[in-house]
Amino acid sequence: MSSFEQAVVLAAGEGSRIRPLTRYQPKPMLRVAGRPILEYPLDALAAFGVEEIAMVVGHAKTRIQNHFGDDYRGLDITYLTQQSQLGSGHALQVASGRVGGDFLVVNGDNVIDEAMVRGTAERFAETGATAALAVTSATDATEYGTVDVRDGLVHRIDEGGTNESGRVNTGVYAFDESIFGALDRTGFENGERPLTGAIAELEGPVVAAAPNGVWFDSSYPWDLLETNETLLYSHPELVAADRPVDDSARVHESAVIGDGVLVGPDCKVSAGAVIRSGTCLHASTTVGENAVLEGSIVGPDARIGAGAVLRDTIVGGGAAIGDGTVSPGRSETLVLDGVEYADRRLGGIVAVGAAVGSNVTVTPGCRVGPRATVGSGVALRQDVPEGAEVMG
Repeated sequence: MSSFEQAVVLAAGEGSRIRPLTRYQPKPMLRVAGRPILEYPLDALAAFGVEEIAMVVGHAKTRIQNHFGDDYRGLDITYLTQQSQLGSGHALQVASGRVGGDFLVVNGDNVIDEAMVRGTAERFAETGATAALAVTSATDATEYGTVDVRDGLVHRIDEGGTNESGRVNTGVYAFDESIFGALDRTGFENGERPLTGAIAELEGPVVAAAPNGVWFDSSYPWDLLETNETLLYSHPELVAADRPVDDSARVHESAVIGDGVLVGPDCKVSAGAVIRSGTCLHASTTVGENAVLEGSIVGPDARIGAGAVLRDTIVGGGAAIGDGTVSPGRSETLVLDGVEYADRRLGGIVAVGAAVGSNVTVTPGCRVGPRATVGSGVALRQDVPEGAEVMG
């Protein structure tokens, strides 16, 4: 039995850098390797022995509440609402008075395993520290900032993200109740109260834990694709499905299903279709004849037309891709919301309920908003807003 009976899960954020996929659902409910991201940290906490969860929700919160209810795999879940998304520190403040003693905190939008939780909790307990945070090495720390660790103690957390490599904060923490006083003393930065700022305000020692566990952060669409592929290939123990092709799926005898693929319940894969590595078809997806999918995520109830070719592409639930449409993902420099990202692997993004017609060519990085329509024969070179129509 774990000495940590309580945990706070921070799941209020939208994930603005993954829009339009998060327009109507929170980032923790995006699916990788067959299930919502949020299931991974909850499974990790349950496996460690946590009993009670204070779940801080906000953007599209009913999606989370309806999916998990108040009892998930033996975890007793209480929902707390962060009315405005004002940062991770502010989100934790919402749980003040709902947890006591020593407790764990995890981000709900990261994929982690039980080893990450255990390593952090054990480091906290064995050192008698005020707080512990899990760190891991990263070759590109520019998106996360770095953690300056000296003699096992956290000296400073640099949120500036100027270093290309180093230790990064994984969003797995152990605290005592003094963190709430530190949060009260922490001001707002750029409209948010950061949890890392409160950690700097703690009067006792803050130790770094370096668990040998699984951690994936999906800040951008290409991260979702990489996380999905790595889970399917390297961490089958974390994938909920016990076989790559669900028993209820209908796969034509001439279709080809590659390695590192997940075909969910009630999917239909038609004659001559090829499902290549790193592809996940969620429940009730239909793939037409001779279509080719590689390194892609396809949401529930989506329809992929005959002869379509999708690489490194994300298709939302209920979306439709027409016959012969091509989304040729590849590594190149992409510009999203005015920011340039070099050498990123991404095809198109088609949000929930959108319809892309036949023989469309999608330029890498183009995003089609929810319920938008792209007519047949269009060479798509720019984003399509929610509900808009683009005709050839």
